[in-house]
Amino acid sequence: MAVLNPPRILPGLGRTIINFLIDSRRSWTEDELIEVFKPPGLNDRSSAHQGMTNTLLAFKAVGMLSLNEGGAIAVTDTVVNDGSPLTQTRFRRQLQKHVLDLGRDGDPWQTNPGEAHTSGARDLTRALSWFLAQDALGDPLSWTDNVQTLQSAQFQSQDNETWAITNDTRWGALTRWAPALGLASTSVVRGKGPVPLPVVAINDVLDELPAGQIPIGDFLSSLTTELPVLHGGLARSSLAAHLPKGDPDPGVAEHCVDSSVGQALRVLEDRHRLSFDTLPDAEGVRLSRFDSNRVTHVTVHPGGLE
Repeated sequence: MAVLNPPRILPGLGRTIINFLIDSRRSWTEDELIEVFKPPGLNDRSSAHQGMTNTLLAFKAVGMLSLNEGGAIAVTDTVVNDGSPLTQTRFRRQLQKHVLDLGRDGDPWQTNPGEAHTSGARDLTRALSWFLAQDALGDPLSWTDNVQTLQSAQFQSQDNETWAITNDTRWGALTRWAPALGLASTSVVRGKGPVPLPVVAINDVLDELPAGQIPIGDFLSSLTTELPVLHGGLARSSLAAHLPKGDPDPGVAEHCVDSSVGQALRVLEDRHRLSFDTLPDAEGVRLSRFDSNRVTHVTVHPGGLE
């Protein structure tokens, strides 16, 4: 199934469904869940159930929900919970782990046409890897303003079937998935579309890292292990190999940290979640093409400021 294809997938509804099932003492079929979440009389249009149906399909595709032999929908064992509802942060981290499961999906850019091209979350992972390869310091992304033009130029093809995001329906779905995963921020300047700024997702990974100082290379590797759509991760590296002119990010082109990651790290520094040092005789990297100094070590601080 193509996760981006059903037009009415609502990632936030997925959390509500999962928490409902965690809290419930009985099993539920899809029809019963639809009746609970869209009771008769609430909306009598024939398409009113599609948001629920599409969301259930997507969360089964990414492995957070399953259908048993009796036709009941259940939360999978891979969703780590202690029997209590998932908070927004815990749900988002589970969503990241399931969507970006390359152990299940493999390299999303090395697939054949057909079912294998879109099974699991491969279409979403391809879209995210391209989205995060765009300049975080550039204009917000929107289908009509720049997404089509950028893809045409970077893939060097007018055939949208060769692109990461083939049409505006899938782009619309991505604009819901990327923020839900913490991999996009809303522009505060123009508000036309999302910005590839993964502050929230990186902060989620920081919660799982030990506090203290580590070399910048080891730190970045820890991020890409958990978020392989970032620069240095498998999905992003495969995208760069797939594009005729290589990785399009201007930071990468100038031998700096990718602009999305670099900007996110600066935001987290402002929030006192991270601090950076330059130690002598250690390998380092510039966090931005506008920085003259290199960073060699990162200190992860517990908590930070909201």
